[in-house]
Amino acid sequence: MLHDRQAQSVVEYIVILAIFIGLVGGALWQIFVTLQAKFNDVNVQIGE
Repeated sequence: MLHDRQAQSVVEYIVILAIFIGLVGGALWQIFVTLQAKFNDVNVQIGE
C-alpha cells in the first residue's frame, strides 16, 4: 500500500512539473516574441 502511494506521488510530481514547465516555457516564449518584435521596430527606425 505504501509503495503504491509513493509511486502515485511521484507521478503527480512529474505531471505538476510538466505543467509548470509548459506554462513557464509558454510565458518565456511570449516574452521573447514580444522583445523580438520591439527590437525589429527599433532596427527599422535606426535603418531609416
